[in-house]
Amino acid sequence: MLEKEDLLLTTILGKGKGCFLFLLHLSSLLIRCQKWSNSDAGDVLKQYNVPDWPFIATYLISEASLMKSSRWSNYISALPRQPYSLLYWTQSELDRYLEASQIRQRAVERINNVIGTYNDLRLRIFSKHPDLFPEEIFNIETFNWSFGILFSRLVRLPSMDGRVALVPWADMLNHNCEVETFLDYDKSSQGIVFTTDRAYLPGEQVFISYGRKSNGELLLSYGFVPKEGTNPSDSVEVSLALKKSDKCYKEKVEALKKHRLSASECFPVQVTGWPLELMAFAYLVVSPPSMSRQFEEMAAAASNKATSKKDIKYPEIEEDALQFILDSCESSISKYSKFLQASGEMDLDVTNPKQLNRRVFLKQLAVDLCTSERRILYRSQYILRRRLRDIRSGELRALNLFDGLKNLFK
Repeated sequence: MLEKEDLLLTTILGKGKGCFLFLLHLSSLLIRCQKWSNSDAGDVLKQYNVPDWPFIATYLISEASLMKSSRWSNYISALPRQPYSLLYWTQSELDRYLEASQIRQRAVERINNVIGTYNDLRLRIFSKHPDLFPEEIFNIETFNWSFGILFSRLVRLPSMDGRVALVPWADMLNHNCEVETFLDYDKSSQGIVFTTDRAYLPGEQVFISYGRKSNGELLLSYGFVPKEGTNPSDSVEVSLALKKSDKCYKEKVEALKKHRLSASECFPVQVTGWPLELMAFAYLVVSPPSMSRQFEEMAAAASNKATSKKDIKYPEIEEDALQFILDSCESSISKYSKFLQASGEMDLDVTNPKQLNRRVFLKQLAVDLCTSERRILYRSQYILRRRLRDIRSGELRALNLFDGLKNLFK
C-alpha cells in the first residue's frame, strides 16, 4: 500500500535556488495506464482503444471502489469528494452567478463533454460487460468526480512526450501565479522533478505553477480565483460576431469557415492588450463590400492557425474596427456591473444553512472572477478610447489644414 513515506524527497540547495526531486519509480508510483487490480476490466478498455483521459478516469473509479484493498487507498482517501471546480456547479448556479462571464459557456461545454464521454463508454463498453463495470460503481456521478480530479490534478510531462499522469502527493502542491515551477520527468533520476525559481526557508510552503492560466481557467479546473491583480496571465474573453445584416455576411462566413472559424468567436484580452487575431476579426466585421478581396486575408489573420503572424492594418477602416471592439467591451462591462451590483441582494431568502454556505461561497468566487475580468475590460476601454481620440483628432487636424489651404488659394 502506498504511503506518503514511500516518496523520497531530496532537496539540493545551491546559489539561492532549490531543486526538489520526487524520486518516483514510474512502474509503481505514477497513476497512468498501468495494470489494474481487476485486470479483465483494464484489458477490455485497451481492446476498445480508450484514450488516456477516460481510461485513467475509469481506473480511478475502479480503485476507489476497492477502498482499503487498493494500493492507492491512502491517496484516494485524501482526494476531495466534491471540489468546487465548475464541473460541480449546477446549471442554475452557472446561469445565476456567471452569466456575465464567457467562462460559463466553457463550463457548460466541459460538463457536456464529460456526460458525452460517459454515455459513449456506457453504450459501447459498460453495457456489454456489466460484470466488470456495474452501474452502481461506474455512473455519471462517479465520472464527474473522477474527471474533476483529472482536470485539477492530471500532469502533462514534457519529457515523456507530453504524456499525462497523476503524481500522488506531488499533486498536493499549491499554485502561485508568480512562480515558474513545473513538474516534469527526469530521466537520470527516473523521478518527477521540479526546480524552484527562488530560495525557500525551512518550513515555508513550496509552490508550483499549474500553468499560465487566466483566473477564469483556474476557477474552471481548480475551483479558486487568485486575488485581483496578482495573476500576470489573467485575461478575459471578449465575444465578437459578424452582423447578420451585413451585405457580405455569407461571403465573410465562407472566408471564416476556410480557417475553421465561425461567425462568432471569443478572443482573450489582457491588461497589456489584445491579440492580432482579435483585430483581424474586427476588420473583417466592419469591412465594406469594396474590400471583398481582403476578406480571405482578414479571416486567415483572425485564425491562430494562420502561418503568418503579421500585424495586418487597414487604415481606412481602423477607426470603425476599434469602435466595434470598444462597443463589445462596453457591452460586457455593462453585464459585469449589473451582476456585481445585484450580487449583494442575492440569496437573502435562503434559510437552509448548508445551502446558504454553498451559495455564499460560489457567489464570492463569481464576484472575485467578475471583478478581475471587468478590471481588464476597463483598461481596454481606456486604451481604445485614447486610440480613437487620437485618430479623430488627427483627422480633425488634417481637415482643418485642408480647409486652411482652400482658403489660402481663394
